[in-house]
Amino acid sequence: REVFRKYGCAGCHGPEGKGGVPNPNAKTAEQVPGLGHVADGYTRDELKTLITRGQREIAQMDPHRPAPPLYMPPWRGMIQEGELDDLASYVLSLKTKDEAVDF
Repeated sequence: REVFRKYGCAGCHGPEGKGGVPNPNAKTAEQVPGLGHVADGYTRDELKTLITRGQREIAQMDPHRPAPPLYMPPWRGMIQEGELDDLASYVLSLKTKDEAVDF
């Protein structure tokens, strides 16, 4: 949790990783998604790779409108390996147990 706070992850993913930050024209309900379902789609190593590489391309609701302004920046070289492990553990611990989200 401390690494999540240190690097400002909550600025986009919301407090405690619950999402809800507006991202106009993003296919994910025009918001930056919460992190409760990350563990359903990524292994620890895949998540660490995503964090270090980032994700510039965000799926659009309407291809005729401007691209969503918020995206996952690459953190390679900014987060040390131990912190990356701690961040991955924290994000995976946010797994939602009772609801499914379909974007």
